[in-house]
Amino acid sequence: MFDSTYVNDSIGMHAPHGPYVAAFDGFFGNAQEESRFRQQRLGVYFLSDLFSAGYMGKTDYVKDKELVTLARDKTMTFTGETFDQWDLDVLIHCVMRTPTSGGGSEKVRIDPGELLRAVNLRNYDMNRERVFSSLWRLHMGSMMIEGKGYRYMTRLIDRVLLDQRLGSCLVEVNQDVVTSIRHERNLSLDMENRRCFKRNGLAKWLHGAIMSFKGGFVAEMECLRALCGAPDRSRHAFPARLTKALDVMSECDAIRDWQIDGDKVKVVPSCTRRDGTACGYISPSLF
Repeated sequence: MFDSTYVNDSIGMHAPHGPYVAAFDGFFGNAQEESRFRQQRLGVYFLSDLFSAGYMGKTDYVKDKELVTLARDKTMTFTGETFDQWDLDVLIHCVMRTPTSGGGSEKVRIDPGELLRAVNLRNYDMNRERVFSSLWRLHMGSMMIEGKGYRYMTRLIDRVLLDQRLGSCLVEVNQDVVTSIRHERNLSLDMENRRCFKRNGLAKWLHGAIMSFKGGFVAEMECLRALCGAPDRSRHAFPARLTKALDVMSECDAIRDWQIDGDKVKVVPSCTRRDGTACGYISPSLF
């Protein structure tokens, strides 16, 4: 029924080991590429409070909310129902199943029961409705990314068709999002790790951070709290919540090592490559 160049955007502060950010040569690039959109870096989606560190929590409607990001040369605003890590699980599941041939947006049939089993949740009526509600939020939410001399308006899912007779749906994920999330990723392993985390939203948010910073990262705790969307009222409870999330990630073999030293947090992923991959650094200078 439904009839690239990988982007180099400045979204992270590099550590002394080497840069996370590659050079940015203008939004549209050279003359041959003026008719193309460019994909955002993975951190635009994962290293921000676009998908907060909750799980199946209360959603709120926001209009032109400025997102907390690592971007130094742009601002991001969001309008729609807020997302958390449940919505990111739904989005990654759809991305994994989206066909890659054809070069443009491709539709994919999503079975809610299969999705629920993939993220270690029970398949019953209320949870299936949560799948449909999440797809609706992912379609209706819109982002505007504003940089020097441009405004880029986009959404995560372009179209959704619910088949009420079969209880399944057709989903068309924004092709830019598909390309960004799939870039150099083993999504099957990523989803296996996220499945192991169960409903620990902070563990899943941190996993998104190491998907972006492949060499791991060092962060100041207060910056990390703001970046993951944890509310101000949770400031005092955040260290204990963070410790629990890191323990869960360690038990699931998603990270090799982690340390909390005062207000500094260091996380090293299990699959760190030995090719000089940079370690990210999150500091107050980014906010």
